[in-house]
Amino acid sequence: MLSDRKMARHKDKIRSAAIGAMMLLSAFGLCSPSAHATRLPAELKAQIGTHMPQVKLFRLDGSLQTGAGDLFLPLLPPAGFKPTKQSVVDTAFPSEEKPDIIIFSNGWTFMRVIKEGTHRTLRLPKTLPEAAIKHIVSSKFPMDLLVPDSFVLPLSLKSVRGDVSMSIVDDLSIAKQATAAVEVAQAPVLSGDGVVIATSPSCGKLALLDGKTFKKIDEFPTEGTPCGITYFGGLVYVADQTKNRILQFDPTKRAFIGQIDLPTKCAPKGVAAFGQGKLLYVSESSTNHVAVLELPSGRLILRTKVPAGPGRLAVTPSGSHLLVLNSTAGILTMLNTANQRMVATIQIGPAPGFMTISKDSQFAYVASKGSNTVCVVDLTKKAVVQKLPTGTAPTGVALNSDQTKLFVANAKDNTIWVFDAKTYEKLEEVKLPIDVDFPGEIALMPDGERLLVSSEATDTVGVLNTTTLKFDEQQILGFTSDEIRWFPTAAAAASAKANQ
Repeated sequence: MLSDRKMARHKDKIRSAAIGAMMLLSAFGLCSPSAHATRLPAELKAQIGTHMPQVKLFRLDGSLQTGAGDLFLPLLPPAGFKPTKQSVVDTAFPSEEKPDIIIFSNGWTFMRVIKEGTHRTLRLPKTLPEAAIKHIVSSKFPMDLLVPDSFVLPLSLKSVRGDVSMSIVDDLSIAKQATAAVEVAQAPVLSGDGVVIATSPSCGKLALLDGKTFKKIDEFPTEGTPCGITYFGGLVYVADQTKNRILQFDPTKRAFIGQIDLPTKCAPKGVAAFGQGKLLYVSESSTNHVAVLELPSGRLILRTKVPAGPGRLAVTPSGSHLLVLNSTAGILTMLNTANQRMVATIQIGPAPGFMTISKDSQFAYVASKGSNTVCVVDLTKKAVVQKLPTGTAPTGVALNSDQTKLFVANAKDNTIWVFDAKTYEKLEEVKLPIDVDFPGEIALMPDGERLLVSSEATDTVGVLNTTTLKFDEQQILGFTSDEIRWFPTAAAAASAKANQ
């Protein structure tokens, strides 16, 4: 038998060899490295399957999710911990059938996240055995733990935080919140008091427009190629394709405040923020990967291989899936946001470029520029259930507020077609103004009354009244535009909160 010291050295050699092999494979494109992702030991997964059958999903940070939606956060064994020869499960509290805390014989602990007032947190019951409490407070969260939204750690468990950034609140404050039974109201729909941002890949600028009048406020050079845009935590994240970075723009301060550097030549094209998981997805168009970054740190968690030419991204309103348009492959890819694994690839047609998703997350509408169609994809069945013939080269797609009408921009015809979203019957054909040519993205404003139309060939933005189907006066940008989106500012968010 090897001594503990020799065994440790032996394991270090094996680990170093494995890392070296992984780096070599990665260099030749034979594997997709996953940075910092926690891997549960195979024997532990087997034990979890036996003793926690309610677990249906192993998340990428080692957390467990049950079929009922309960989340169990992992704690690594204390330093120097030695497995016991006792039963597989040392402690399951209050019971193995319905555990809140479970400690396995190899030292791993899983604690169920509970709701206390407006917070989510962990709890150490007073009746928990002393040995179990001592074990838990000596354990640590994995470095790559994805902290749940609105999560706070009680002071009694401060020692388990390790290197993970999170708020710590004294136990009494959490208890008071629970007693008060504070209800969190659903965030109201924000008004148009924010700003509109349009990207221009051709000239490398962002245009900032007033959220009510759509008058141009300012423009911001990037010295790169701005493409996809998304919003999280008060900031707009912009994919810069040629500079291999994500720019951070503050719409309230009206300034760039930083950037997230990405691997050389990855050519980021699309971005999508997943607020529930505090994640930023980035499509690397030249490497055929989707990178997953932690927000707000920008730390790379992992990269998932996808079909050729990943471009625009979107997270379903339910938060369960990320949709990826693979323009080169002509495919819509679905990734599970819990573990970032690919769950489906759906054939769309040549050059799919834009999409929109129904509010109930059941359908995605994907425009195929090369086949002059819009595919209606049932996301539950993971299949195309309808193909709508369109005008020439369809680009932007959008649903109206009550989800009864589908708007489709036809780039080469300079038209917008209106479909009945239930029967798929074509209802109207609207001709674009003469100075809005080759429409790109179309985006519905929060009030649901106006539809913004970008232009890939002219320097104006169209504003369509969704009721009258008439265009308001066009707004001049001074350069062409591709993606266009409304974003809240601090003032808009404060106004919405005051009106709750």
